[in-house]
Amino acid sequence: MYYPLMDITDRISEPPKWWFQGIPRYCDYHPSEAAYAPTNLLVKTRCEYCNSEFDVAFGTSAFLQKNIVEPVLGYPLDIKTGLIIEEAYDDPPFHLGKNGFNCIGNSVTADWVAILQVWEGESALNWIRRFDLDGLSPDF
Repeated sequence: MYYPLMDITDRISEPPKWWFQGIPRYCDYHPSEAAYAPTNLLVKTRCEYCNSEFDVAFGTSAFLQKNIVEPVLGYPLDIKTGLIIEEAYDDPPFHLGKNGFNCIGNSVTADWVAILQVWEGESALNWIRRFDLDGLSPDF
């Protein structure tokens, strides 16, 4: 569960464009603004409790291949190991429920709705966008 950061988000009139490790980000997404990892993803997630959606970024050392996803959960698989990418399991950013109080979903993992962007890179200056991996999770 991430820390509440309403002291930041309440002072800025526009909502965050995306989140990284529970931290609101207001710039346009680019992997150089997120994790230092060979593969970076921007994923639309949904709180399991209140269905609020968030664009969340994370990095992994796994490598992805088109149409290689876990059939039930829809999470991407590492083509080297055949295992679900561990970084794919994450909590949603801290948020309030529809009643205005702490959402119970803050303490559970978020469901994936879609892979918005995948970038692979050998260095911080050499990123390649993988458009072939964009799309809805198989469950949605």
